[in-house]
Amino acid sequence: MTDSTQQAFYVATNGNDSWSGRLAAPNADGTDGPFATLDRAQGAMRATGIRDTYVRGGTYAMSHAVTLTGADNGVRIMAYPGETPVFSGGERVGGFTDIGGGRYAAATSITGLDLSIGGVRQKVAQTGDWTAGDARSGWSILEAAAGGASKTGLRYGAGDGAMVAALAGGAQPGMMVQTFDTERLSDNIVGVAGIDAASRSIAFTQGVKYALRSGGTYRLLNDESFIRDAGEFAWQAETGRLVVKPQDPGALLGQGAVVARLGTLLALDGASGVTLQGLTFADTTWNGSALTLTNSSGNSIAGNRFVNAGTAMTLTGSSGNAIEANRLEHLGASGIKVTYGSNGNRISANSISNIGEVLKDVAGIQLYGANDTLISGNDIRNSTRYGISIKNWDGATVNTGTVVEYNRIYDTMTETADGGAIEMLGRSNVDTRTVIRGNDIRNVGGLATDGSGWLDRHKSFGIYLDDMANGVTVQDNFIQNTGWASVFIHGGDSNSVTNNLAVLSNPRERFIRLEWVPSAGSIGLLSGNSVTGNVISSTTGVDYWEFWTPGSYSVSGNLLQGIRGLNGGDTVSSGLFVNPAAGDFRLGAGAAALGIHDLDWARMGSAPLTVPAVPSPGGGSSGAGAGGGVSSGQPFSPLAYIASYADLSAAFGTDAAAGAAHYQSLGRAEGRTVSFDPLAYIASYGDLANAFGANGDAGAAHYIAMGRREGRAITFDPLAYTASYADLSAAFGTDRTSADLHYIANGRAEGRTVSFDPLAYLASYGDLASAFGTDRTAAALHYIANGRAEGRTVSFDPLAYLAANGDLAAAFGTDTTRAELHYLTTGRGEGRTTGFDAPAYLTANPDVAAATGGGLAEAMRHYVMFGRLEGRALSPAISTATSAARAAGLLPADGLLAAAGMG
Repeated sequence: MTDSTQQAFYVATNGNDSWSGRLAAPNADGTDGPFATLDRAQGAMRATGIRDTYVRGGTYAMSHAVTLTGADNGVRIMAYPGETPVFSGGERVGGFTDIGGGRYAAATSITGLDLSIGGVRQKVAQTGDWTAGDARSGWSILEAAAGGASKTGLRYGAGDGAMVAALAGGAQPGMMVQTFDTERLSDNIVGVAGIDAASRSIAFTQGVKYALRSGGTYRLLNDESFIRDAGEFAWQAETGRLVVKPQDPGALLGQGAVVARLGTLLALDGASGVTLQGLTFADTTWNGSALTLTNSSGNSIAGNRFVNAGTAMTLTGSSGNAIEANRLEHLGASGIKVTYGSNGNRISANSISNIGEVLKDVAGIQLYGANDTLISGNDIRNSTRYGISIKNWDGATVNTGTVVEYNRIYDTMTETADGGAIEMLGRSNVDTRTVIRGNDIRNVGGLATDGSGWLDRHKSFGIYLDDMANGVTVQDNFIQNTGWASVFIHGGDSNSVTNNLAVLSNPRERFIRLEWVPSAGSIGLLSGNSVTGNVISSTTGVDYWEFWTPGSYSVSGNLLQGIRGLNGGDTVSSGLFVNPAAGDFRLGAGAAALGIHDLDWARMGSAPLTVPAVPSPGGGSSGAGAGGGVSSGQPFSPLAYIASYADLSAAFGTDAAAGAAHYQSLGRAEGRTVSFDPLAYIASYGDLANAFGANGDAGAAHYIAMGRREGRAITFDPLAYTASYADLSAAFGTDRTSADLHYIANGRAEGRTVSFDPLAYLASYGDLASAFGTDRTAAALHYIANGRAEGRTVSFDPLAYLAANGDLAAAFGTDTTRAELHYLTTGRGEGRTTGFDAPAYLTANPDVAAATGGGLAEAMRHYVMFGRLEGRALSPAISTATSAARAAGLLPADGLLAAAGMG
């Protein structure tokens, strides 16, 4: 067998940087084992040319960022299969003492705005009475500075006695201020330079983005005197201590608190061909980026987790990267930022949630200065501002050729205004050639202030084409519950809005808003926009359009319910959706007559994967085979999760959102996994392959709704299929998804079948049987990665084994799988023979030879089922009595094996 220690290095929390790093665990005498740090593994890979490092489970406290350069091209840094390594940028602070009032203090260096206990982000203390779930609470209304709107200071209200009391001690080291303009377009967090009680002035250490006018909002942060509620923390400048008011004092005293210290954990600088997979990045500062790619192209960032970070990852000048199937959650700022000259990147199948827990002007995914980006099949939820933002402020930030498709974007704009779930800014006035299609957008908030107080559902849009965004196709999206409009075209030209489905539910909300941009002059006038063939349902009766100097446009041919049409060009109908009360917004039959097609609901929130799963040390791949557990490199599919469990199928049906919520709240803690492989299910049945193609969600939905009840099961093994053909092994390696897709799209039509028998392969070799037992997946992985190259073939024939052992033939009949399992678990240890002379049996029995056409497999099958019981001769020279004794299992068979092997 291949020596896996020659192919990879290992890092472990119980490792030692003076060891070889070639062992996955310390040896018995403690003289060798894995490395302790990623730095040491990096140096070893550079020195040896070995390109793989596996990181064992546990937490690695990082004192500095590790930088990968061109010297590290092609390296793969991966989680050891089945384990969770965590790279943490935090300092664990212990030694807390009780100081009364439910508060505890510990000495450390000055702390910022990021702290967690037991992996749960805590809230920095602030002025104002903050209440969880109320985005308005805890903010104070500001007055402009004495000299007017200012970027460097503000005044607090003359009657704000609470603020006067809070600031009685003056500015303290570590105190910060967070400010919003009245529109709540953008917030800034800066230091407090000074407080003057006489003028009610707060001066900043640096300027903020927008001048602060009266009516804006602010809050002061990070002073121990601000602590009110459990779950808050702050810096106590007078004593140089961190003060925490924990919800669970026992957890704080037992585990300590983790204070984020690093902004970046891993940086790619000029590196290419790097794979980062299965890793967790945690505990970085709100104003940092846990992972950065600078001038680094052709890398794969897949199956990782980012938690309690600032921004998860930032790309600058980095092209052709695959960012897929990552989980990003509880972020102090944004999810993924793709900037300045980063072209041709693919961002797909990521789950991004709880975005903007410190800074509020953020996005799940943001682009500026990037071309030909694919943003596909991501699930984005709970963002204080944008879901997806594509910014063009100037000539350096033009974005063209962007495709935003099949993303699920829920609950955005929760603390800001003048934005959208998907937002484009187009100030360079170019043809962007952008496509926004197939997205599921729901619940867009909008929160602002003016001189009179708070404004809810203010200037928020489902899809917002702002400031001369031109040449955008908006098609096949579902949009529900926005503030002002489903789609807003602000000064743009030649945009097409077609075949979208929208549900309007508040009187301020329209489907389409067309408005010019006066400040842009003539280029701010709209021209050539079309809004046709959309389905719009409203419960308000308010017109679905709002025009403010709309320029030239075509708005017609829309299918409406509950509202009137425009200029007689629309059709008013009813019953547009299958069951909207139950959340089923599939189109009813009437829409098809108007040429309007239903949406591809199954694709929303998921995307095909391109990065192979984490390989097992030695060349295999983690995870199970056909119908087995999904590897760490694959995205979480709510429908596949539901299909994996009968109780979830009964409870949720095909409600993907309910499945995702169950997994987040209960399933993960219960140890549930995704074991259902939708593509393998489709590949198992020709009718499903014809109906669904490579639509995995459609396959999972079929199994939930009908397949389980029909008794269907997964019979297609993608790894065994790959192992059956040298060309597929060379093309796909151990990538199950590619194998599934090939068979569905090509293999079935080409007449390809699964001929590789994993259990027979194991039974053919004692070393493999000892190493892998009855693990079919490990067998296929070994053959693909090593066995074929080593010249190994399948020599064990289960029918011959049955024919050679009468007791097994009596027990199992012709069940070859049971025969293989028996040999691997029992027969090999008993020394049972595996040989049966099928040619001799045919020679001794001419009638059998005539009936079977001389087929060896059929000859053995005949002997097991009939010849054994009839006492047939095994060869011309063997007597009938001897044959009968052998059939009963009383005599050993000849050692000759006559069976077709696997080449």
